[in-house]
Amino acid sequence: MKNIKMNILKENHERINKSLNLSFKRYLFNIIDFSPRLIIISGCRGVGKTTLLLQYLKEQNQGIYISLDHIYFNTRTLLATVNELYEEGHRLIALDEVHKYENWSQELKNIYDSYPDLKLIVTSSSALDIMSGESDLSRRADLYELVGMSFREYLEFEHGIKVNPVSIDTLIKDHVEIASSLINEIPVLKYYKHYLKKGYYPFYKDTGNKYHSRILAIINQVIETDLPPIFNMDYSSVRQIKKLLAVIAKVAPFSPNISNLARDLEISRSRVLEFIDYLDRAGLLNVLKSALKSDSVMAKPDKIFLENPNLIQTLAFEQTNLGTGEESFFMGAVKVKNKVFTPANGDFMVNHTYVFEVGGKNKSFHQIKNMPNAYLAKDDLEIGYGNTVPLWLFGLLY
Repeated sequence: MKNIKMNILKENHERINKSLNLSFKRYLFNIIDFSPRLIIISGCRGVGKTTLLLQYLKEQNQGIYISLDHIYFNTRTLLATVNELYEEGHRLIALDEVHKYENWSQELKNIYDSYPDLKLIVTSSSALDIMSGESDLSRRADLYELVGMSFREYLEFEHGIKVNPVSIDTLIKDHVEIASSLINEIPVLKYYKHYLKKGYYPFYKDTGNKYHSRILAIINQVIETDLPPIFNMDYSSVRQIKKLLAVIAKVAPFSPNISNLARDLEISRSRVLEFIDYLDRAGLLNVLKSALKSDSVMAKPDKIFLENPNLIQTLAFEQTNLGTGEESFFMGAVKVKNKVFTPANGDFMVNHTYVFEVGGKNKSFHQIKNMPNAYLAKDDLEIGYGNTVPLWLFGLLY
């Protein structure tokens, strides 16, 4: 009976593996050091964590993929399953959606400690704080986060155009040369505009005109299914978080008045800050704070953004602030490999060094004219000059 049940997992792996394509890999694939025994990859639904796992297994030509939300685990424990696979000779196991498994932290620790020659690669919701589980995994796990596709990745995924990622320092120094090498070959602004509407989540190729409906479904799944067990939320909190996200979508980016939000939602100020933190950790919002502020959840964000421009297209049913997509794109693209803070003047400070003002063609240096290392990131601009950098170029950072 055990073997019959186990075959369900193996057949599921084989079925998925047959149609897997190795031609395009996400940026994180080449960043991860796959040598440690326990690797945990977090990220929002839909960004490609499962595909990354399966691609690694296929490249290694070994291992088995297991989704922990499979009905199989209604009657079987993870620990017993791993033990059976280990006895069969498996030494590489990929565990998908660990946050769906109730006793994930303790069992991962037990497996790690009991099988010293077994490698585990695990995915989780980005909202899950791996280090706050019942068992201390900080000394055992290497952690990575996967976000949605950059504009650079979109160019390869959609058009087969391969561009190497650049650092923020190289981009600032060589932006004219980098832009020139691309605008002579492809209609960059046309592709960039397409990406802002439909290109952040890799599943856009499979969903066609239902892409934004799929994003809405993911938002609902994150709030209704993923967050409640992680944060011990009840149905009332789920409703309030949905209402909060709807309010933010209409006005983001904005400097929040937490007291007004608390009044409108009829909840406490501290609860509003907690809910903003939940949505930030879940990959639906980005929050910006001064470097002088505490990392505490109770420290009010200086500015709130929807996490990516595709979310804006999905959630902004009414006319939104013209700068929404520009600043959301910049924040999402830069924060992956850099530290981003609120500056004294301007929109963003990056790595405690560069100050950026982000906007359209008419944006000027007025707000940042006396600041060192100050730059404009302008939309609708193919090629820059001096300290004026085309906004689309920041999509090449990862």
